[in-house]
Amino acid sequence: MNNLSYDHFFLDKIIKSFSLGEKKKICVAVSGGLDSMVLLNLLLLVPNLTLGVAHCNFTLRDKESNEDENFVKNFCVKKHILCHVKRFHTFDFSKKKKFSIQMAARKLRYDWFEDLLKKHSYEYMALGHHLSDSVETFFINIMRGTGLKGLLGIPIENRKFIRPLYSFTKEEILHYAKMRKINWRLDSSNQENKYLRNKIRLITSTFSDYFYKGFKKSIKYLHKENLVIEKEVTKIHNKITLEKKDNPFFWKIECEKIKELQPLSFYLFKLFFPYGFSNTENLKNLLYAQSGKQLFSKKYRLIKNRNFWILVKNKNISKKIYIISNLKDYKKTSLPIHIKFFLDSKKENITGASFIDFDKIEFPLQLRTWRKGDFFFPLNMKGKKKLSKYYKDKKFSIFEKEHTWLLVNGNDKIIWIIGNRLDDRFKVTEKTKRILGVKI
Repeated sequence: MNNLSYDHFFLDKIIKSFSLGEKKKICVAVSGGLDSMVLLNLLLLVPNLTLGVAHCNFTLRDKESNEDENFVKNFCVKKHILCHVKRFHTFDFSKKKKFSIQMAARKLRYDWFEDLLKKHSYEYMALGHHLSDSVETFFINIMRGTGLKGLLGIPIENRKFIRPLYSFTKEEILHYAKMRKINWRLDSSNQENKYLRNKIRLITSTFSDYFYKGFKKSIKYLHKENLVIEKEVTKIHNKITLEKKDNPFFWKIECEKIKELQPLSFYLFKLFFPYGFSNTENLKNLLYAQSGKQLFSKKYRLIKNRNFWILVKNKNISKKIYIISNLKDYKKTSLPIHIKFFLDSKKENITGASFIDFDKIEFPLQLRTWRKGDFFFPLNMKGKKKLSKYYKDKKFSIFEKEHTWLLVNGNDKIIWIIGNRLDDRFKVTEKTKRILGVKI
């Protein structure tokens, strides 16, 4: 096969897979190694593409890392390509975050790539992963224990990240580089046996073309089966959901519907692993736990509330106090909820509004959430009531307790449990001269 035929062999698959015949702006992640340099040279042959290059210097191999950076920058200068370079303090980052070096480098790399995509309006970030990489990932996942999704290897496309060399083996890429006399840099860390991937790479490098043909077929079948499973999981997701919203994230789930699922462990994993919950035994226990019990992942928490689960973002509970100095300037204050004050001569029938005797108000007012020991005098009731008891009677979940705001007087008396009950001490009576309306 001559050079032109080999160009066609690669380009035909790449252009068809990603519709690269249309005008596109793509950033190519280039380490300077074999795979990324072949990818960059191939994409330079595609008409109508606007290319940029992103190079990460992880500063882990001293002089060698800097030589890689210079190699990529010099190539881009010769080809008149915009080159983005970022130096990372990878070792320090891995210690701070308690990540392995490889995980730290991955986190730094992809976070930066996301920024580049946004700032420079690239349609895609092209990565140099190929079929042999996918085979390695397949075996790594098997060794660690995985479900069907882990057997799919590296995805050919994931949001704005594409892998144009996905269909080609390492041997095919190497052969192309030699035929086209493409220069590349050798990464000495790829030869070190302390990394699991490198150990597996030594084994998979002996696999025949027959194996790779069979692997590609198997992956294609697995993708189809996974698609069917994902559709079924989506149906189950909708079946168990009572309420769901994105901003702020809130998912209310019916426990009895979850208990009906079989096999339970499988569905629990598929439904809640995306939120960081992988221990299905803990999830099963939470189904039968008393109200108020919680599970935490890095970003989310799952709360048992009677016969329901509530999944929310795992944010710190707000203890901040917001000050409202006067009625004139309160709109200039950044408040956690949209609230409107208005003076009125009479109580009007306005949906969502409460009316207060203005002459009993002492500024500055406060907006805050509940504290231990808080009490109020419920409207039209005799005597005081602890807020904790009121919340319990109203069957508030932990989440609702933490996110219900209080309007508090300057003398620290609760005026209004916002959106719920007014305090009887501030109600409008026949003696009221000025009425303050409050609406959310």
